[in-house]
Amino acid sequence: MNKVSNENQSKSVIIPSRWIYVLFGLIIFFTMTIIALTAAILGIVINRLDSKNTSSIINNQSILLSDQIKIEDLIKHLEQLQLIADRTDNRTRAIATRGFNDTLDYITNQLEQNTNFKIQHWYFTVRNHIVQETPQLQSKINGFIINHTYLTDFTHILFSAGANFDEFVRIVVIPNLGCEDNDWINVSKVDSVALVKRGNCSFSQKCALADKYQVKGLFIYNDGISSDGFNPIQGVRNNLNTTIPAYFLSYNLGMQLVNTVNNVSVIININVSDANGIENICADTQTGDPTKTIVIGAHSDGVSAGSGINDNGSGTVAILALAINLARLFQTSSLNYSTYQYRVRFCWWGAEELGLLGSRHHVEQASLPTTIILGERLQD
Repeated sequence: MNKVSNENQSKSVIIPSRWIYVLFGLIIFFTMTIIALTAAILGIVINRLDSKNTSSIINNQSILLSDQIKIEDLIKHLEQLQLIADRTDNRTRAIATRGFNDTLDYITNQLEQNTNFKIQHWYFTVRNHIVQETPQLQSKINGFIINHTYLTDFTHILFSAGANFDEFVRIVVIPNLGCEDNDWINVSKVDSVALVKRGNCSFSQKCALADKYQVKGLFIYNDGISSDGFNPIQGVRNNLNTTIPAYFLSYNLGMQLVNTVNNVSVIININVSDANGIENICADTQTGDPTKTIVIGAHSDGVSAGSGINDNGSGTVAILALAINLARLFQTSSLNYSTYQYRVRFCWWGAEELGLLGSRHHVEQASLPTTIILGERLQD
């Protein structure tokens, strides 16, 4: 039996251990489904492409790639990812953690030991990702200074710039939810922190307009309407090239600032740094036409709250098992498994949980001017 305490309840919640096995069984089921679908799609793509080329030999395999995958191998990989997460302070495999880096090392080692594929590593930077200390927010209302509580009254908007105000700065309320240029043009914004209510457009659109009109900082406050409309929302993202600090406020704090806007000023203090060396891994088959590539990919990172065994450990190990077994079939002459005329590329992308950053970097930076992508299978 596993006991989970809840600070908001007077009694502990008991979770029967059988549910742990049910959950693990579901993860294995989903992983096997991923493998079956991916292997089937790979075969369909290759056979359809081959059938269009009358000069090529159609690859009629008597051995199916999906049949080579063993449940015990998947369990072994998933258990290793769980152990990797358990070794970290927060039991996570999110980017910029030991858990993420160890996950990439595990993938690389498995590929090196079990395949002859060409392994490539690409690195990129996530700007303003690491918050160094607890962000601070002070307000001065009618001369009284209030220290607001992080995660209760406000939270940091991801990718926002750092700031250390050395004096109180006035607040300006942006009308009409701040989704259009006209909402910003006629407001005096010089040396001010803009206060905008949630709604009508994306958070990133509000942030982009705040950047455009060069305010000193941005507060977006909750709307008090939706089911999540009162507390500050964690995980809201700014644009990657932002130059200003931005906080998401609770509805109550936002309304307090709106109602006292003529007599309120604030201090923002937040220290952030870039997450450097975030890694993508790709492994290419040695055979196959490099100008015709089939890509099979999944993301290797998880969220910060948990080990990420389902999302996306299942996808990570699914394509790892596919890669290892495809390499074995290609290299075992006695199996008579014909190599494909197309190159197959297996990829593990980082920072998916922050907005598909790794896969976007791969598309933007992979220098393959002569490559034609004939098929894709992306697994989350």
